[in-house]
Amino acid sequence: MKKKANLIVGLDIGTTKICVLIGRIKGKEIEIIGMGRTPSRGLNKGVITDIEEASRAIKKALREAEFDAGLKIKRGWTSIGGAHIQGRNHRGFVKVKRDDKVITFKDKMKVLEEASHPVIGPDREIIHVLPWEYIIDGQDQVKEPVGMSGNSLEVRVYIVSASSACCQNVENSIRRGGYEVEGMVLQSLASSMATLLPEEKELGVLLLDIGGGTTDLAIFLNGELRFARVLATGGNYITNDIAVAFHTTREKAESIKLKYGRASLDFEEEDEMIRIEKVAGRGSYVVERKDLVKVIQMRVDEIFELVDEEIRKSGLRGLVASGVVLTGGCSLLEGIKERAERKLKLPVRIGYPRINHPEKIVNPIYATAIGLIFYGLKAKEESIQRERGMVKIKEWFRQFF
Repeated sequence: MKKKANLIVGLDIGTTKICVLIGRIKGKEIEIIGMGRTPSRGLNKGVITDIEEASRAIKKALREAEFDAGLKIKRGWTSIGGAHIQGRNHRGFVKVKRDDKVITFKDKMKVLEEASHPVIGPDREIIHVLPWEYIIDGQDQVKEPVGMSGNSLEVRVYIVSASSACCQNVENSIRRGGYEVEGMVLQSLASSMATLLPEEKELGVLLLDIGGGTTDLAIFLNGELRFARVLATGGNYITNDIAVAFHTTREKAESIKLKYGRASLDFEEEDEMIRIEKVAGRGSYVVERKDLVKVIQMRVDEIFELVDEEIRKSGLRGLVASGVVLTGGCSLLEGIKERAERKLKLPVRIGYPRINHPEKIVNPIYATAIGLIFYGLKAKEESIQRERGMVKIKEWFRQFF
């Protein structure tokens, strides 16, 4: 049996697929040793609508990953998304009580605790409290306050909250399969950890994770998350538009989208024809490919118009100097990069996960699952740092009291 202490599991619960990756820590690197993937069941627009169906699909993906890795797992980091996700800014403030006015790790933890209790509804729970700026005696833009001197310490944080019922449904679905949740991570935050470069996050970047049921937005500035939204639209809406427009099934429409789909008429060739089968065996007929692309382009444009509206509301649009990183399954749609650049008027690149192996997972559809593993690794490192910080505080108390 392989050692499990150095294992991290990422469980991406999406509208169209459930993906599980098992990673093993090797020094400062992550080796992917197991993978499981299955079509989603019991989900709509990023939220669970049927616990029994969702649980079966989740369990199947987890079992596949276990078989692939040759070991059993008990828990994993899981993604959470959906239009119920909300983000807001909040502050915390503390006085520095030490005589020498040197800010300690304890002061940092205390001010973060002060910032972690905004007024939210009883039906919501906090998923993340993400500091983006510390202020010492009015001096802002402080990255790390520990060791600096001052009379007061303030922190500005971005708080992500979610529907308590939706969180509980995710946990219950996983537990019914015989597994536990190690922690929940905002889907776009996880994807960002797998796809964004540090310099992009520092300069200002918009991450767009376009999945089957939702489009997740996240704006990073000075290295930190500053804005997050989830739109209830994605690739499934493109598929549905094709099915309606061409009188075919959703399954056939999805196949047509994957084989012939393009996001822009700018790339269309003349006189290319596609045969489409009608619903319930009513025969087939031929259409021009450009007619298919027109349908897709209309929905893609609508998605980017909604995105543009949200980033304007954020007040950060002018600070997205690095442009846009597109990831998720829809980022593989031919021509979508160019369409995004035209509609958003920003430079765009496709966000492939920053991992070298295995080659088959270096694909935007696995960005969230890989990011969950990176998040789990970071959480382990921060836990060790906190423990070391508390040890130092205890040693300080023993020395002076």
